Amino acid sequence: MKKYFNFIIIMILTLPFVVMFSSCSHRNQAWETMDKAEEVMNSNPDSALTILSSIDNGKLGDDAEMARYALLKSMALDKNYIDTTNFDILQPAIDYFLSKGSADDRLRTYYYQGRIYQNQKNNDLAMRSFIRGREYFGQASDTLAMANLLVAQGTILTTTYKFEDFVNVNLEAAKLYSELNRVEYEILSIANALDGCIVMGNRDRADSIMTIAQNKTSANPEYSSEIQPYLLSYTIKFGDKEDITELLNYYDSVDTFDDMTKVDVAQAYCKIGDMFMANQILNAIDSSSAAMETLKYLAVKTDICEQSGDYEGALTAYKNFSTTIDSIHQGIFSHDLLFAKERHEMEKSNLLKLQKRDKIIWISICVAFVLLIIIGFIYYRYRLSKAKNLIEEQDLRIKIGQLEAESASLKEILEKRKDLAKPIEDAIKIRVEILNGLLATQITGNDAYAKPYGTWRDQLIQDKDEFMNSTRLAFKASHPRFIEYLEEHGLTESEINYVCLYAIGLRGKEVGEYMQLKRHYHISSDIRKKLGIDEHQTNIGIYIRKLMKKL
Repeated sequence: MKKYFNFIIIMILTLPFVVMFSSCSHRNQAWETMDKAEEVMNSNPDSALTILSSIDNGKLGDDAEMARYALLKSMALDKNYIDTTNFDILQPAIDYFLSKGSADDRLRTYYYQGRIYQNQKNNDLAMRSFIRGREYFGQASDTLAMANLLVAQGTILTTTYKFEDFVNVNLEAAKLYSELNRVEYEILSIANALDGCIVMGNRDRADSIMTIAQNKTSANPEYSSEIQPYLLSYTIKFGDKEDITELLNYYDSVDTFDDMTKVDVAQAYCKIGDMFMANQILNAIDSSSAAMETLKYLAVKTDICEQSGDYEGALTAYKNFSTTIDSIHQGIFSHDLLFAKERHEMEKSNLLKLQKRDKIIWISICVAFVLLIIIGFIYYRYRLSKAKNLIEEQDLRIKIGQLEAESASLKEILEKRKDLAKPIEDAIKIRVEILNGLLATQITGNDAYAKPYGTWRDQLIQDKDEFMNSTRLAFKASHPRFIEYLEEHGLTESEINYVCLYAIGLRGKEVGEYMQLKRHYHISSDIRKKLGIDEHQTNIGIYIRKLMKKL
């Protein structure tokens, strides 16, 4: 039974480690698989999607692993032109990376969040995501994600007629694509920028961009078709009749072209006055084509009908144009998209103000805390000083009392005992004079009264034996029984002098410093033995002063 019990305990203790090892093992395997998918993400997105699909996302480990899988899966779907309109896949990346991710993680997450909003036709939130993603351009290293975000942002800018911003973001994207040697995407971005300049009628900038485009297509002729449609728009906008006619000859040799190009070709014929060909090209557009709902088609239709003498058709086309453009304007102004950048800057400014305010508050709290500590320390020192002064005052009162008692005792001895030996009498007189001076100094605070004491003190420092002898003689007169007790216990005269130093209040260390004798501790030990004082437990100074009071 005990064996089974031990086995259960061992299993319980090792189970967490087994689970941890299993989790780490699975994470390593899933992480390595995601590494492989990321390696081929840009070159072979279909392979990346296949690799990611082999991972059982239901068995993914921690939040970081689930976030990485969510982001890579969203990238693979987008690059395979599989549009998603919900956040089921990307949400773990949003939850984790936007708060804990690196600059690249946050950039990518905001980009794919914006792409999903675009698929939902919610350009307001898409633009907000793209703007937030751009905040990490200076920190992130994923150049391709930066370029893609700029292009996506540009597609939204055209819907609000912010063509200047549209041109700028596409030129910036073209520069990033150039760094990556992604020529096709670079030329497409240059073409977008050219289109924006044509719409604005900015010929100087359009000429500059056109030169760049022609240089790029000359070096890479396989991509020249990307620029051709914009070359037609450029010629219609800025060229003369001969330029337009020459370019139309090219389109006459082309078998088929898309409906939006047909609109441009019809406009070109209209501009050179060939209404027959203009109508023929315009009528060739499929009635179900999305091109017929564009403002450009309606504007070209209006001009062609008017110049052809079909005023009723021109009026109808113009009404449709006005209705469409009003609808577009209403859609723009009914959303926050037009002011997305301004609103974001305002939010950012407010956030910085809040951060600045919080910083000021924290600094104020820290300063207040430091001041509180300083004030507390000052108050503590004040209380300590006050307590010290009180103790010193108490000690002073005790010392004054002792000095008064000793002075009175010595005076009484001089008055009553006329048989004192001359040396003892002189020692007592000198001591009484010194005591009187010290008392006067303590009571009045006038150091002049202590002058005799200072002179005496200097003499004593120079002649230790004389001081110790005079002290012994004074004690012999004031405390005769005390001196007799010491003599009865065999103490020599020098040892009694030594004991008298303790009797006047000096401590062992002070006695040693005063005497400056190497034998100081030996003398102390000899006295302890003669008086029967314990070597370790009894303080000799306390013992001597108690003995003197007792006797």
